[in-house]
Amino acid sequence: MTQKDTCEIVSLPFGAMLLAGAVGGGVGLLGGCMAYPSAPMQSIVHGTLAGSGGYVLGSLVLMPWVARPLEQWMAIWPGALLSRLLATGIMAWLLYFRPPEGDDGFRTALVVSHVVSIFLDAALLARWSRSLGQNPVHESE
Repeated sequence: MTQKDTCEIVSLPFGAMLLAGAVGGGVGLLGGCMAYPSAPMQSIVHGTLAGSGGYVLGSLVLMPWVARPLEQWMAIWPGALLSRLLATGIMAWLLYFRPPEGDDGFRTALVVSHVVSIFLDAALLARWSRSLGQNPVHESE
């Protein structure tokens, strides 16, 4: 238990997590197009879908809409990062079709979209956790 008598029970901001995946996908698409303008657009789009889609699917494993004690979220978080990485790898394997011109655009879009989504997610959750004590919109016991 913490210093309080009751544990704070909260759910994660799932809508903002989806937005982080979408923004990461947009940045990945832009990065893939700018880094390899001659790469086939289909390859870049598949890389973007694998990167941001893997992030979102891995986030679903967390079930962020379920209210849990704050301490539980911190214990679950490393598993969520692993599930996102696994989901991204599986999606990349399913969407990868080697274009005749090469796969540089696919790899660039994949890595950029996934990494940007993870960084945005970390910033979002840090901001969210700081606001818990100040904003009583979260469920609590």
